[in-house]
Amino acid sequence: MSIDVPKFTIIGRVNKGKSSIVSTLSEDDSVIIDSKPGSTKYCQEFPFRIDGKTLMILIDTPGFREAPRALAWLRAHEDSVTNRREVVSKFVRTFQNSDEFVDEYRLLTPILNGAGILYVVDGARSFRKNYEAEMEILRWTGQPRMALINKIGENDFSDEWRPALDQYFSVVRSFNAHHVRFVDRIRLLEAFRELHESWRESINVSINHLKSEWERRQRVTANIFANLLIDELTYQQEITIGKNEDPAFQKYKIEARFHDYLRSRERKARRAIEHLYQHLKIQIDEDELAVPVYEQDLFAKSTWNVLGLTPKQLIALGAVAGATAGGILDAAVGGASFMMGTLLGGSVGAASVLYFSTRRFVSIDNIIEMLQGSKIIRIGPHKNPNFPWILLDRALLHYLNIRDLAHSRRKKISLQSESNEQRLVKNLESMQRKELNRLFSVIRKKGNRETAKIQVELEKILREIVNDI
Repeated sequence: MSIDVPKFTIIGRVNKGKSSIVSTLSEDDSVIIDSKPGSTKYCQEFPFRIDGKTLMILIDTPGFREAPRALAWLRAHEDSVTNRREVVSKFVRTFQNSDEFVDEYRLLTPILNGAGILYVVDGARSFRKNYEAEMEILRWTGQPRMALINKIGENDFSDEWRPALDQYFSVVRSFNAHHVRFVDRIRLLEAFRELHESWRESINVSINHLKSEWERRQRVTANIFANLLIDELTYQQEITIGKNEDPAFQKYKIEARFHDYLRSRERKARRAIEHLYQHLKIQIDEDELAVPVYEQDLFAKSTWNVLGLTPKQLIALGAVAGATAGGILDAAVGGASFMMGTLLGGSVGAASVLYFSTRRFVSIDNIIEMLQGSKIIRIGPHKNPNFPWILLDRALLHYLNIRDLAHSRRKKISLQSESNEQRLVKNLESMQRKELNRLFSVIRKKGNRETAKIQVELEKILREIVNDI
């Protein structure tokens, strides 16, 4: 039976991860996942949509309960192997309004209506012969079939399962419902495309849309990062006080407001990434975020020790920036300085990095203006040279966790990386670091003026980074 949108029934015994697979493949964290046996009582469709277009439909089903007895009924009514599908249809018609074989007739109904079969087994448990009844019933339907070995525990009995599954299914794949990447959905569709000729065209459309969506999400991610960096590098806070009021009394108040904004701006970017990857109900316990990256907030000292560029890299970039400025001086005097400008510029650039890299907090510049008898105190933008690198590092770490997070995860997420995976920006290519450093410098000089062209350049290099990690 030909269908416009590929449909896949997720079949298996109770509590073998069927609902988890449905949630992950459809990017739907509203799918109910319950450890209690029999939590799925009816068939329910979960479409995977992109831009309003349904690319595939996953059907969560009750698990087999009485497969051996159901198979015995089918065999008792079989006349020939040529009419086995009709026998299965007769089985469904016979028991659809009865109290017998309730789960069996419910899960078989969408299959007879044309859906493909994704048969799920728990690879952490050993194969038992009584599973053969389920697999035989599914073979009787004549529908395209694929088996997924989903390990729920620590043990691995995949080698026991494969020879048995190969007897009944054209494709057998290992599939961890809690560690599914975007590319895994594409591979799954590519495998099903080969199982059923009439599905080839519609599945090709779905695959192309998936690939386009992956690229779109990377572009949007780069845009979110660019806006975050520009906003944070140009942000200023100010308060107005009375003419005779001492500015020192307002120092801690305005510093707190300044840094609170930067933190909230980062949180806003994180929520945008989470929604981009369809994690609409994700739970993140900020108090439990792990040491050393996420336990502390953006301005905690430990964050500056483990994120961003290394001191050596910062000094190198500072020297390059200083040498560039010195080179301009050399050109202005026609080389008469005997390149002293370049040498001096490099020394000043490196020295300034050493000075500013020890200052985590921006200090009040005490820019006080007399306006109608009042004073305006301004703070910002943030001057620490490592600040944008730390922002980018944190953004990339968060992005990697969210991008690769399966929608079947229901526990509170602790976003963390092993210590040897931190400080992602230090592993960027040298030219990428130099170009980013140049853009950060330009952004700070221009403030929030004329940032459109800079943003285009920044997004371009950020797309390359997002694509590579």
